[in-house]
Amino acid sequence: MEWLPQRDAFCNSHNVPRPQLPLRNIAHWNAVLQGSVSSNDTLHHERAYVAPGYFYMPVCDEPDDRTLAELSSLASTADWLLVPSLRRSDRRRRADVIAVPFMKAAFFRSSRSVDLALRTAVGPSQYKSIVRITRKAEAACTTEIHRLSDVAEDNRVLRDFACLQAMNVAKYGHAKNLYTSDVLRMLARSSEGEKYFVKLDYDKYSNTPLAGSLSYADDHRGVFTKLVRGLDHDRIPRGLNLYIADYYQMYHFADRLGFADVCLGRGAIDAKVRVGAIHIVNLDNWLIPVNTQRTQAMQNYARSRHGD
Repeated sequence: MEWLPQRDAFCNSHNVPRPQLPLRNIAHWNAVLQGSVSSNDTLHHERAYVAPGYFYMPVCDEPDDRTLAELSSLASTADWLLVPSLRRSDRRRRADVIAVPFMKAAFFRSSRSVDLALRTAVGPSQYKSIVRITRKAEAACTTEIHRLSDVAEDNRVLRDFACLQAMNVAKYGHAKNLYTSDVLRMLARSSEGEKYFVKLDYDKYSNTPLAGSLSYADDHRGVFTKLVRGLDHDRIPRGLNLYIADYYQMYHFADRLGFADVCLGRGAIDAKVRVGAIHIVNLDNWLIPVNTQRTQAMQNYARSRHGD
C-alpha cells in the first residue's frame, strides 16, 4: 500500500504540514480522551509524529524493527512516535513500546457464499430481515458505485458524498471531518484512487442523495474495508433502513471483487454483530518515546485505558 495519499489527507484534515502535532489535536486520540481523562493534562499536549495508517485505515499491520527505526528517525523532533490502530498481540515487542488500548474493529468473512456466511453469523430470522430490508431499499433507491479515481473530476459524486459524510460528522460530534470534498478529490487523484469505492443511494423519484459509503479494496492484504458512511436521516423515507442495506450490498460487491474478508471498521461493535460481524479484534495505539520526559505518565494512562 502506498501511504503518501493517506499522509496528505491526514495533514490536510488536521491543517498541519507534516503528521506531527499535539496528541490532543489528533481527532481519534481526542475522541478516546472524551469522558475518560482531562484533555488538558499536559501529557496530551505533547507532540506525536503519526506513523502510516494515519488513523485512515481502521486496522494496520504491526511494523517490523527496521520500519520502527526509520519512523523514529522521522519523529526526531517529536516527543512521541505514534503507531496507530494495531491489532493487540501477545507477541514480544520492543521494550520501549507503550501499547495504549484504543478501540475494537469488526470483520465479516465469507469463504464460499455471502448469504450462507451471513445466515450462519446472524441466524435465519435476522438474515431474512436483512435481505427484506435490502430489497425494500433497492425498490426505493437508485444505487451507484464508483471507483474514486473515475470520479476525480465529477463534482456531483464528490459533493454528494462529502455532504452526506458531513452529516455523519455532525450527528456524532466528531472533532474533525476527515473526508471533506478536498480530501476526497486528493485521494481520487492519487496513486491509491482506484482502490477506493464510493457508493451513493439516491431517491428514485426525486434523485435526492440519501446515503453514501466509502470503502477501500486492499489487494495486497486481501481485505475489503468499509471506511465511513453518511446518511441524510431527515430525507430518508420512513421504513427504509439504508444503514443495514449498505452492509448486505457491499458484502456482495466485495465478493464480486474477489474479497472474502470485509473489515467493518472500528466501533459500534454490537450493531456490526447484528449485520454479520464474526471476528472482533482489540486495537492498540503504540506510543514510543522520542524526546519525552513523561514515559511513566503514558504508562499510567495506558493502564487506566485497560480498565475502560
